[in-house]
Amino acid sequence: MARNLTAVAALAVAAVTLAAVAAAGPVAAKQRVAIQWTAKGFVLTPLTAGALKSDTGTASFCCWSQRFSTRDGLKIEVTDPEMTLVGKRGTLVARNRVEWLDVPQGYALFTGTWRVVRGTGDYAGLAGGGRVAGVTLPNGEARWRREGFLGPS
Repeated sequence: MARNLTAVAALAVAAVTLAAVAAAGPVAAKQRVAIQWTAKGFVLTPLTAGALKSDTGTASFCCWSQRFSTRDGLKIEVTDPEMTLVGKRGTLVARNRVEWLDVPQGYALFTGTWRVVRGTGDYAGLAGGGRVAGVTLPNGEARWRREGFLGPS
C-alpha cells in the first residue's frame, strides 16, 4: 500500500511539474550578432535567426575609467567605456572592458568584452554581451568588431 501511495505521489509531482513547464511556454533563445564599425557608423548584423533584424546608426562612447598595468613586461591600458548605439530600430547601451596595447608607429590594438546595460525599441528588455577586437590607426581612426549573444533578459 505504501509503495502504491509513493508511486501515485511521484506521478502527481511529475504531472504538476510538466503542467507548469508547458504553461510557461517556449523559452526564447539568444541570438548571435555582430556589431561592426564602418566609416558611416555601426552595422548590427544577426548571425543566427531570431527576433533581431539588421540595423545601422551612430556609436558614441563615454563615461570610462582608465588604469594601467604591466603584464609580462608589456604595458596595458584598461578602460571601461559605455557604448551607446543609436540605430533605426532603437538604442542599445553596453558597458565594455577593453585592454589596449600600443604598437610601434602610432597603432594600438585592443580586445575585451561588452555586456548590455539597457535598450529601447527593438533592444528593450535584452540581455547578453560578447567580445570585441579592434585597432586604432595612427590617424586616430578606429576599426572594431563586436560579436556575442543577445536575448530576452
